[in-house]
Amino acid sequence: MNKEEVKKIYRLANLSLDGKDVELLSDKFNIVIDFIEDIFTVDTNNIEMTELISNHKAVFRKDKPLESISRSEALENAKDTEYGYFRLDWKL
Repeated sequence: MNKEEVKKIYRLANLSLDGKDVELLSDKFNIVIDFIEDIFTVDTNNIEMTELISNHKAVFRKDKPLESISRSEALENAKDTEYGYFRLDWKL
């Protein structure tokens, strides 16, 4: 991941890069990406599953519907909106 991609990610997340070392962030992202690529190369064909979702006994809480906030309240602090929705700038 290069510096421009780091800047794009931060901009899309509405995060500030002020005072941050973009080169260092780029290096850290690349370490994570390399680690993930290594995980995908591990041969797990002869590895027995240790836990199955069907064996999992999770206790779920009962959903209780509550009053929602209004659309105008939800969009109140949005950087940009369009047609009553959040608007994201996808350009680099």
